[in-house]
Amino acid sequence: MRRLLVLLLIICSGLFGENLLTNGAFEQPLSTGWLQATSGVNVTINRATTYDPDPDYEAYVYKGSGSGYARLYQVVNIPATDIDFSVNAKLYAWDNHASAWTGACVLISYLNESNSLLGATRICARSPGCPWNNSSTHHLINAVDSLWHNYAFNIDDELTNLPGVTPSAIKKIQISLLDSTYHC
Repeated sequence: MRRLLVLLLIICSGLFGENLLTNGAFEQPLSTGWLQATSGVNVTINRATTYDPDPDYEAYVYKGSGSGYARLYQVVNIPATDIDFSVNAKLYAWDNHASAWTGACVLISYLNESNSLLGATRICARSPGCPWNNSSTHHLINAVDSLWHNYAFNIDDELTNLPGVTPSAIKKIQISLLDSTYHC
């Protein structure tokens, strides 16, 4: 079984065009601005200049065989939801077991003042059986294929896909690179 999530660059720019993320281009070590959370074995989270043909750094998040996840993330306070989000990502999810599933995504979680989850957007690749679905508080944007692509949207516009989320309640956004697997 193989799953792969590779991320080139995340840009979250606000009303004045500033980048809201710390080390969003991964040019500094991942310990600058980013946190890691993992469950299970066979986890790799790192950065290098060799994942994409360009000379810049990219982050790589991978959860190998067995149930669990690998997550690289950061939470940022936002001035408003009128924020342009852009990410270059290469997403891949595959599983050859009938009783298992896998999913890789760039996860944008919308949080209130006390960090409670209000809703989320997943730019994702997933195998059959993956339980990630659209709902009034969760929106899936399926990866076009397993090649590098830019995904860009305005958060205000994206929130129209989440009728169960009150935009004025959003005070923070958590950006995550997530690779997740489940085996029965």
